Amino acid sequence: MKKLKSVIKKKHIIILSAFACSFVLLQLAPAVRAETGSGQVIYDSTYIDKLESGLKSLIQSTREDLQKQMTASASQADLEKKLSDTEKELAALKESMVFKVVKLPVGKILLGGNSTEIILRTKNGATAYIEKTASGGLSNLISGKDHKNGEVIPDNQLLLVPNGDGRGIKASKESYIMVKGAYTIK
Repeated sequence: MKKLKSVIKKKHIIILSAFACSFVLLQLAPAVRAETGSGQVIYDSTYIDKLESGLKSLIQSTREDLQKQMTASASQADLEKKLSDTEKELAALKESMVFKVVKLPVGKILLGGNSTEIILRTKNGATAYIEKTASGGLSNLISGKDHKNGEVIPDNQLLLVPNGDGRGIKASKESYIMVKGAYTIK
């Protein structure tokens, strides 16, 4: 039994010594560094690989964030351009909804666009002008008459240009005309 106790004690001492040595080595291992002649620390390749992997991940996430921001910025620029274009269209539409007073010199022709409205304010100041390519005349919405080329336009009558195909009025004397919609003077 004594012999058994002595063997057990020896085994315990050996095992405890092995644990103690392992513990001391684990605690001292980081402190023991291999140094180059310049005093720089040499790191293990697994540590470097771990750092490299972390850096790659950070770079990739930063790249993705920047791409999202650039896409959002481009989208915002597109939206701002569309808003600006829409505001211009709205201003043009609003302007075309109001009658403008135009002074038409003798011999000049006012050609209306699609659905242009014309009111002659000068008595016997203009005649209907219909180009040869146009089909039909000027619609007088007050009298219901369709004015043909060369007919005298009565004053204060609302005329409608149904198509912008070369229909309008020609001034026989300097005339004031109210126009709503697209028109050109030639």
